[in-house]
Amino acid sequence: MSEPREHLLRRRGPTSQLSRRRFLQTSAGTAIALPSLSAILAACGKPGEDNVGSGGNGEAYPLARPDNPVTLPLHDEIPAIEDGLDIEKGATLKIYNWADYMWKKVINDFCEEFNVDYEWTTFNNMSEAIQKMSSGQVADVFFPTPDQISKIAYGKLLQPLNHSYIPNLAANMWPVYQNPFYDQEWRYTVPYSTYTTGIAYRRDVISDDEAEEQGYNLIWNPKYKGKVGIYDDAREAFGMAMLRAGVTDVNTTDEAVIAAAREDVTELVDLVNVRLTINGVYAKLPDGVYHVHEAWSGDIIGAQWYLNDLDTPGTTDVLGYWFPPDNDGLVNNDCLSIPANAEHPVLAHAFLNFILDEKHAFDNFTWNGYQPPLTSMDTDKLIQAELGGYAPNTGPGTVPPSVPRAVVTESMFDKGYFLLELHPEDELKWQTAWEEFQAGA
Repeated sequence: MSEPREHLLRRRGPTSQLSRRRFLQTSAGTAIALPSLSAILAACGKPGEDNVGSGGNGEAYPLARPDNPVTLPLHDEIPAIEDGLDIEKGATLKIYNWADYMWKKVINDFCEEFNVDYEWTTFNNMSEAIQKMSSGQVADVFFPTPDQISKIAYGKLLQPLNHSYIPNLAANMWPVYQNPFYDQEWRYTVPYSTYTTGIAYRRDVISDDEAEEQGYNLIWNPKYKGKVGIYDDAREAFGMAMLRAGVTDVNTTDEAVIAAAREDVTELVDLVNVRLTINGVYAKLPDGVYHVHEAWSGDIIGAQWYLNDLDTPGTTDVLGYWFPPDNDGLVNNDCLSIPANAEHPVLAHAFLNFILDEKHAFDNFTWNGYQPPLTSMDTDKLIQAELGGYAPNTGPGTVPPSVPRAVVTESMFDKGYFLLELHPEDELKWQTAWEEFQAGA
């Protein structure tokens, strides 16, 4: 039996475990509950509203959307570092990241090359991370999500990047990340990983033809009752239900649409005895606990490392992954940034550039299953072996040939839908609907 790859424990804590009261205390958008977060919001104002002031208190900021790209502000008191500075000697790089989301070997390789040490601190979700950073958490490198970039940039928690230290972005990353809609001119972020949200299934139970025919309806198929899971995440679960119903505005604020998604997901309780999980795809589907599960592409790639007899060719053929054939499903990416209070900003820039190096980015991908947006990555060669012949520990390729749609391409980001930042009051609509679903589950 292959040794479980514990690094694949998901880096995203389940937001749905928050009670409504706890949500009001921890949401990064609710300024009244936590002094540290209200300090952010005092600088940020409310997203998407007309400006109500300038500079500090009450300044509004826009909601970034693909059709409404945002150029984030620069702050005089937080300048970018100058060109040509030497890396801080004998430094300890402080990394603030999701748990188990980067291969420590890659970090150790960086430390060996630059003769430095590192310190690893984790957070469970973005709300926790922003709260701690606003309260003085010191870090040199931070891993934010695109839906939070505006908030933390307007809140003056990040420092602008000096592009001269990060040539690997222009050299190696997809063109879309030279000017992402959520951070035009990549003033504060570089890309870390990309992923899609589709449906994972066991191919010894469900054929590829059935998966292609049913798509999202696999989750609602009573034939698989007791073997169905969805992510314990309001935005992901309701977003899937909306796409199934033909609703493409997965950032809707319409309470009727949100309520309809809640009703569709609630239907799963009696119909298939649905289970809410975070690790169901990579840890449980390989063991047959689930036959079908809502899935991040990185999770189904990582599921191979939880299978028995992994070195035997063909073992991974049991894994399947459906994503809409026209690519109009959920897509997203995670980022790397440098906090405003970084003690070693030159070293931090060197680390970002190191992670965007082709070799190091690919090495990390083979460890956590989440694909970096490398222009040099031949997506066909990620799936070199044929069905019945793939053995990850002995053969070529990184992605099992049974899950070709788990490979992320830049074209998916042209048609896909992003789960993005909402007004705090609108985020609460989603959360309230999720709690109503949970109460009846």
